[in-house]
Amino acid sequence: MNTEDVQKDYAYRWVILLLALLVQIFVNIMSFQIGGLAGNLMQALKLQPTQLAMLLSVPMLASAIIGIPAGALADRFGVKRVVWIGLIVTTIGAFGRITADSFITLFVWMFLLGFGGAFLNANISKLLGAWFNHKQMGMAMGIYVAGAGMGITIALATSPFFTSVQTAFTFSGIAVLGITLLWLLLVKNKPAGAPDLPAHPMTKYLGVAAKSKNIWIGGIAIFFMMGTYVTHSGFLSNALVEAKGINPVQAGLVASSFTLAFIVGGMAGPVLANKAGLFKPFLAPTAILCAISSYLAWNVPFGPLTFTFLIIAGLLIGASAPLIMSLPMTLPEIGPIYAGSAGGIISTMQMAGAFIISSYVIIPLAGPDINKVFLYIAIGYLIYGIVMLFLPELGPKAKTKS
Repeated sequence: MNTEDVQKDYAYRWVILLLALLVQIFVNIMSFQIGGLAGNLMQALKLQPTQLAMLLSVPMLASAIIGIPAGALADRFGVKRVVWIGLIVTTIGAFGRITADSFITLFVWMFLLGFGGAFLNANISKLLGAWFNHKQMGMAMGIYVAGAGMGITIALATSPFFTSVQTAFTFSGIAVLGITLLWLLLVKNKPAGAPDLPAHPMTKYLGVAAKSKNIWIGGIAIFFMMGTYVTHSGFLSNALVEAKGINPVQAGLVASSFTLAFIVGGMAGPVLANKAGLFKPFLAPTAILCAISSYLAWNVPFGPLTFTFLIIAGLLIGASAPLIMSLPMTLPEIGPIYAGSAGGIISTMQMAGAFIISSYVIIPLAGPDINKVFLYIAIGYLIYGIVMLFLPELGPKAKTKS
């Protein structure tokens, strides 16, 4: 292959990133349509609030269960094939839930819905790392992570406009079917001419990843980050209505400012970190400052300062997330060979946090006291920051020194 062909193939990385972004967006649209259609669903299926919460979180439970094997499978058989199988299962779940007539059947279909996102999330560092160099990796991961916020925002904004639950589910089913076909037709594991990675037994991939202290530090950190962020973004709008008497439209606008700031932070943080040549200033310090900002956002009198502190909190917490997700490709003991298995560990911890922290830690501890909910949210972000203090510096300047 001549130099021009190689350059064209590396330019194909933007197609890879776009397809990964589309999967991220539509997986989150399908999951959070449940929130946007909550009233209709609860009436049609006679759901209790706790059952609705379970339906919202069960795709994350799927990710927590299958993240590690998904990463090991991709190390052995390639990201494209493994994620495609996950997307097929997601497509089955997307169309199956159209027929759901009870909580149990919808729960099963929503569980299957989580497979595509779980398989990609576990392997996104490995996939993007094959196409983007070290300096571009954070930027690419930031765009991918931002897709979650985009999907949530689109789902909550558009769901009320569908004439029925079945219509909304049919739309998302057709969309994910199209994305599944595009993935099969267009995705490549690596640029042409890039060296093939050695094939090992799956147990070796998992063994090397599991021995990395830094992968477990990153996993514990993102466990607290994801669980706290899901609680914060999911609980904020209703809390403003119930505790501060804000009308629902204004409360939704306030809550969306936090989500949109998270998206911007996710794209800007890695770019700034690469320009600085250091990652650690964008990890623990941003999380600790986010804890302070989120606490102040709730406790100041409602007004412009509420927006200001929420936007600051969103920017700060968004800045660190892509850097943690990039760990499998940036850690020297992992790299491209073991990135799938390592990414599976991080993905499992991430989604376990999303499933556990809100439903089984923050909300039960706070009880009916909404002020305590936001105190524990701030503590969650603080723990996230403290854990990241134990990560090594992995920025370009550190690599140059080594």
